[in-house]
Amino acid sequence: MEAGDIRFVDYRDKGGPFRNRVLFRTFAFSFVQHGQKHIYRAEGSTILRPGHGMLIPEGHSIIAEHSDSDEAYNSIIIFFPASLGQEFIASRNYEGRVKDIAPYVHFEIDGYIGEYVNSLKTLICRGQKLSPELAVIKVNELLTALCDLHPGLLVSLFSGQRDLSLMNLIEQNLLKELSLEELAFLANRSVSSFKRDFMKMYGVPPQQYIRGRKLEIAGKELLKGKSASELYLDYGYQHLSNFNTAFKRKFGVTPSAYRPIA
Repeated sequence: MEAGDIRFVDYRDKGGPFRNRVLFRTFAFSFVQHGQKHIYRAEGSTILRPGHGMLIPEGHSIIAEHSDSDEAYNSIIIFFPASLGQEFIASRNYEGRVKDIAPYVHFEIDGYIGEYVNSLKTLICRGQKLSPELAVIKVNELLTALCDLHPGLLVSLFSGQRDLSLMNLIEQNLLKELSLEELAFLANRSVSSFKRDFMKMYGVPPQQYIRGRKLEIAGKELLKGKSASELYLDYGYQHLSNFNTAFKRKFGVTPSAYRPIA
């Protein structure tokens, strides 16, 4: 259902375990009806399931969508221009509210928003035609409902308050097992530019930084009572011996000897 530069989509697909690289040229609301959506952004990642909604800003995302049954993955998506959200914020004097830094707004669907989504599904199914003016009213209705829940986050998204540093990108996705190519995509860079810029800014290659940070986090888990055999797969090592070797190279002792001296 399309009106002007606003689109309301009832999306269905069999889905799969693969990840797709997506460039959002507009803002988008996403409401998963069946299955789940895993979305990665430069500033963080989240999993969207039925009963929850998400407001996604413009920019690069990596998305994996799949169904956990024979029924197809299904979501309701609303695409609308950033200017509409900016005008909404400006017209209601929300600029003075606390502006949290947010990569997106992930929210639980209340009764009002649930009925809103159901009405959209009905309109789309009927092939309803909307004027551009009515489409704007429908989006503003949803923005109003969301602003009652998360006013600070909404202001943040439409005012451009985002942390897009390369260090934050890696920190927020450190344990997500994204490839260097995927991290570069989220940073809107080629792989070579991503490596060069990271090295210039932080003095170490991104791969070296990632390995070191993962081992530091693993060390904290060891102090909490975890064993190396419980950790090595989660931190990107296929074999326990490789994890032990890398850990000793960084800290000077094996994981089993680390806890008593730390």
